Formats: sequence, C-alpha cells, structure tokens
Amino acid sequence: MRIIHVADSYSPDVGGIERQVEALALAQRADGHDVSIITAVNKDGAEDGGLDVHRGLRTRWLTIAFPSLNHSMVAEVLDRGDVDVVHAHFTVASPIAIYVARAASRRGIPVAVTVHSVWWKVAAAHRFVSSVFFGPSLMRVVYSGVSTMIARHIKRVYPRCGDVSVVPNLVDTQWWAPAAPSMHRAGDPDFRVVLVGRLKKRKHIDEFIEVMSRVKAKVPAGATVSVSIVGAGPRRDDLEQQIEALGLSDWVHLLGLQTPEQIRDLLHESDLFVAPSRQEAFGIAALEARSAGVPVLGYNFTGLADFVQSGVEGLLVDDADDMVDSLAKLLVDAERVEQLKASTRARRPAVTHDDAMLATYEFYARARRELRGRSARTRRR
Repeated sequence: MRIIHVADSYSPDVGGIERQVEALALAQRADGHDVSIITAVNKDGAEDGGLDVHRGLRTRWLTIAFPSLNHSMVAEVLDRGDVDVVHAHFTVASPIAIYVARAASRRGIPVAVTVHSVWWKVAAAHRFVSSVFFGPSLMRVVYSGVSTMIARHIKRVYPRCGDVSVVPNLVDTQWWAPAAPSMHRAGDPDFRVVLVGRLKKRKHIDEFIEVMSRVKAKVPAGATVSVSIVGAGPRRDDLEQQIEALGLSDWVHLLGLQTPEQIRDLLHESDLFVAPSRQEAFGIAALEARSAGVPVLGYNFTGLADFVQSGVEGLLVDDADDMVDSLAKLLVDAERVEQLKASTRARRPAVTHDDAMLATYEFYARARRELRGRSARTRRR
C-alpha cells in the first residue's frame, strides 16, 4: 500500500503522538509499504530516520500551523501516484491534519482518522478549528480512537459519524517484559513507586505530589518509600519547590530524562507504577510498565482501562481520595503488592504490538471499503 500519515506535531518535538506516528511509519515500512509523512513541524537539524517526511513552512502561531501556506506541498504529496489511504492523526486542534484529510477526501482518497486526545471536553474547540479554517462542509472519513474511552468521546462529538474503531498505540510489550525474577520485594527495604511522564500541567504530576503528601500523613511514621519521577519539562522547578514545601524530599525524587533501557531497568525492580493524569487517552508509559510486570495505579475513566484489569494488574480508582486510600493501604501491605506483581507478570498484556498493527490494517481496510464510493479522483492544486 501507499500510506500517507499526517500529524501537526512530529519529531523532533517530543510526545506520545510524535513517537507513535514515527513508530507506526517505521513498522509499516518494514512490512513493505510505501510510507510518507506530512507534518507542520519544520526545525533545523530534524532527523527523519530514512522516512519520507514532508515538513510545512516555518510559519506557526504557537504550535498551530496555517494550512493554506502549505497548499502546494500537500497537493504534491497527495498527487504523486495513487494513494491507498491517508491516516490523519488528530489531537485537540489539528489544522494541518484536518486540511490534509479534507484535501484527500476531495480527491476520493480513503481517509482514516485516529484521535489521540481526550476530545469531548474540548469538542467546541475542535469544531471551531474545523469551521474557521475549512468551512462547514463535512469530510468523508472513518474514525478511530486510541482507546475505548476515546472512541466513546468521538461518538459524543460526532454522533452521526458511524462506527468508531479502536486502534491502540504501538508498544513493544515483549521488549519491556522482564527476563528474570525481580531481586526486590515490596518494602524490602523500601517501597518503590515509579512515574514516567513529561513535567507538564496536563499530566497532573503536581496533583500526584499532593496525593503523596496526604498518603504520608496516613501511613506509620518511619515508612520508607521511594518515588522516582522520570521525565523533563517546563514544570520541573515548580515541582521541586512543591516537593520541598510538602516535606517530601526524602520520598519523592525527580530523575530527569532517562533512556528506555534505564527506565526498563528501573521498572523491573519497582513495586508500583502510578499514572496520575485524569486525561490519559491511552497511557503509553503505563502499558510499558504493565508489560514490564509492574502493577499500575491510575483512573478507571481513562484509556488505562483497556489494558489494566483492576485488582489483577493494578488498581483503577475513581478520584484523588480513592487514590490516597489505595496507596496508603498498599504501602503497608507488602503481601498484597507481591500478589499484584505476580499476577501482572504472569499475564500477557491485553494490548500488544501485534494487536495494534492488526487493528491499524483492519482500520485501513474499513476506510477503503467504506470510502471507495468516489471512483474518479479530482486533482486540486
């Protein structure tokens, strides 16, 4: 197949959608497909890893590109031979992705849209971007979400969009799997908690630190807990000040950026992974931890519910109060934690790399089947 991915954000920008588009394109190229990428990101020294990447003009407002400035580039890519499917990756506001999806739809090219963000709370913003940049006409596309929760959100925003598929993110679950039994047991000599994520407001790491402050007040004095927060971002200074102000310097440690190998080693000797974001569309880091045999603590209304069975592979809670209570109980119940670790290691993850690739190709087949009605493709430059 000739596949074109389009995403407003892409490498060298750092984030989940950037990693996913690149990983998917590389996997599809390895499968023998002709793969191209269109993105609004144009930065000096950007490495494309041998992929066919078409970058937009530098003109952007904040992170928002102006699609009309990239009209010629988009037309050249879409009109360069027959295209089997355009895979558009949407977040909250995705003008380039929407523009390319509409341009492809007008040409009769099947368009498969995957939504990577929690949408229903920002439905008005998405509709605004679509209407202001592109007018009221509808695109002929099929939709998917990266999780069951996101698929439900899409149906809320566009109730007449038809079926919504679930196309999970790619995670090499086998690479993260432990190769040997853990040398560490919960509480011997400390209880080890890991959190991996960018230090940005929407990851709610500040709320998790507040949770840990409340947990510390509930457990016996002298309990030894080590919380390792892996990641970098603009909120590091604020988080360091919060940790000190709450008296958590002996518990909570900001490790900064770590390599995947370092994170894997850290997970293999940890007791619990915490995913504190209430806006987790999928939870790539959480699935990596779960694949590494670490129970996951997160919220039951997020994408984690697709691959964390509460009580078996971790705990899914309702709110911050529930998270405080659950953590406080686990910190003093090493036997319960070891049971969760054993059951997590013993079970195959519910979402694997092969599952995600199969779901992607099935989604493309659906797009080609349902959107092939326009046999004559109109070339518009």
